[in-house]
Formats: sequence, structure tokens, C-alpha cells
Amino acid sequence: MDIVINPRGNGACPLCNQNDVCRIQGTLFKAMEEFSAKDDPMEVVVYSCPQFQEKL
Repeated sequence: MDIVINPRGNGACPLCNQNDVCRIQGTLFKAMEEFSAKDDPMEVVVYSCPQFQEKL
């Protein structure tokens, strides 16, 4: 399963300083590895996160 963190800016991740190096994102990607044989994409939008650090 291909996981995409929504890049359109309507969630917290694209606006977060930790985007792409986040422990929570890493956990999501690792949990979905067992489904990697399937070609179904899944888009994830994170609206609220306790690890959020605003990009400046």
C-alpha cells in the first residue's frame, strides 16, 4: 500500500517542521509495510498532532 501524506496543505503535516522526519509518520509507514504488495494508494491527512512544530 502506497501511503501519501497529503501535500495540498489542508492538514498539519505539510505545515510542520518535522514533515518527512516525524516519528508518527514513520510509525504509520512501518505499520503499512505488510500491505506493500497491494497497489492501492492511501492518502493520509493529519489535522491535529501532539508533535506539531510550525514551519517558519
